[in-house]
Amino acid sequence: MQDRQDSHDLIWILDNDPTCVTLYQQTLGLQYHLRAFSTVDDCMSACARLDPNEGPRILIADPENTNGSLVEFLRRNREEGGVPRFPEYIIASRLDDLELIRFYLKAGARDYILKPLRPNELVAKVERALNQISNREIFILRNDLDGISVSDLTFREHQLLTIFLSRPGRSVKRDDLYGAIWTKVTVNKKTLDVHLFNLRRKLRPHGYDIICQGQVFMLCRQMPKQVVKSSMEN
Repeated sequence: MQDRQDSHDLIWILDNDPTCVTLYQQTLGLQYHLRAFSTVDDCMSACARLDPNEGPRILIADPENTNGSLVEFLRRNREEGGVPRFPEYIIASRLDDLELIRFYLKAGARDYILKPLRPNELVAKVERALNQISNREIFILRNDLDGISVSDLTFREHQLLTIFLSRPGRSVKRDDLYGAIWTKVTVNKKTLDVHLFNLRRKLRPHGYDIICQGQVFMLCRQMPKQVVKSSMEN
């Protein structure tokens, strides 16, 4: 399966049905990077090898179309305190069983989608789950940047830094930044630019900057000459 290179969100698929994998590619593959697994063991091995700033935003799994017992893994995962960096997940299944649905939701599933998959429902539920995950992440505010403590950040600057640090490649689309921070109110979009400008000013003395490439912002290290210039400006 080929990944799209213009998207920052990675979604893992755990499903050994080629028809279902193709449907995921034709719908979600238009907006997101996709990586497919056919066995629980392969998926969990990949999960165990993840670096802190890597990994999928969400996993979509069909327990019936999988080599290995996802149910048993989730039971063991819950009893043993969880696997490090185990992703958020959605269950997609043909089984319309109330007790099974309850089990997966209680085990931590973000949603339960019945097959056969309906493209519009799939896209809508994945978008909702990703928004919920982003909104939850910003409540765990961070001011540490690769071991460096950045002081005097406002609440909005804390939110922005936390979002950058939680994303693969530390890159975020403008609309995603705006939507993650202002979920229930509408503000002038230039407000985001003001907060980014102030955050840049506080990051530059530490050797970091936020650059803009089209509609995508990226948190990155400055070149040595930029660090010297920024220190003089501040």
